[in-house]
Amino acid sequence: MNSERRWDQRDLTELLTLEPAGQHNWRSYAYDTNANGRVYGGQLLGQALWAAAQTANGRSPSMLQMTFLQGARPQDTIEFSVEALQDGRRLSSRHVYGVQGTGLVLSANASFQVAQSEPGDPHRLPQQMPAPEDLPTLAELAARYPLDSEAVQLRFSARPVLDIRPIHPHDHFERPADRRDIAYWVRLNQPLAAEGCLHHAALAYLSDCWLNASLAPGQGMLDLWQNHYVSNLNHTLWFHSLEIDVNEWLLFVNDAVRSLSGRGLTMTHIYQRDGRLVASMAQDLLISPRDA
Repeated sequence: MNSERRWDQRDLTELLTLEPAGQHNWRSYAYDTNANGRVYGGQLLGQALWAAAQTANGRSPSMLQMTFLQGARPQDTIEFSVEALQDGRRLSSRHVYGVQGTGLVLSANASFQVAQSEPGDPHRLPQQMPAPEDLPTLAELAARYPLDSEAVQLRFSARPVLDIRPIHPHDHFERPADRRDIAYWVRLNQPLAAEGCLHHAALAYLSDCWLNASLAPGQGMLDLWQNHYVSNLNHTLWFHSLEIDVNEWLLFVNDAVRSLSGRGLTMTHIYQRDGRLVASMAQDLLISPRDA
């Protein structure tokens, strides 16, 4: 079925919330594309969490793990089916399948918990970071590095949904990058209402928005975007707080490891502006030549 509903990159609620399609089933018509012309992985993460939360009786998200099985086509609807695995006194577990036609595009597990008081002494950012207002925008970076501007024209550089501010932007253009740990600020440009787990789903959406430059091949990020295919294979998010606000700046602190056969593993902690840890994530990525 052809959806004909490309998302306008403004109201994230429109993208994340799904239409009912029967008991424990929901359907997505709007879509957001990635650089490869497929559905953006962050959309699938956010929608899967939102669908699972509709069956969790108001419990708060604690974990989302997704395996991407094949690229989802933006022209076709995606059916999300939620299966209840557990409903205990404190925890609920759900399995989510994403299907297009007869093909399975994703398999995800999500867990939810009964709300309890926040920890009295949460983990905090161990060092000070530059404020986002003191850092250049992606548009300013593209102007600053005209020869490499294509490398900074990532998903959100010319789109209104997110504001991304890399803390060490020069490392994004090094050939190769001279550090494997990076940090960047992200926030939504359009306010998001505080409804249910919508901010947790929005965090899942934006968790896939940036790539650690140390995973690029030896020629650097420009060669990566021109000649390589980047695929997110497995993506896991752990939520450490009931209170997540994507309308405010969030700091992503990321460390990456290059592995065999184009694989890369990134581990990321996500902090509020006051330094409080609110989430962590891990990504298993594949970077391969387009002509391979």
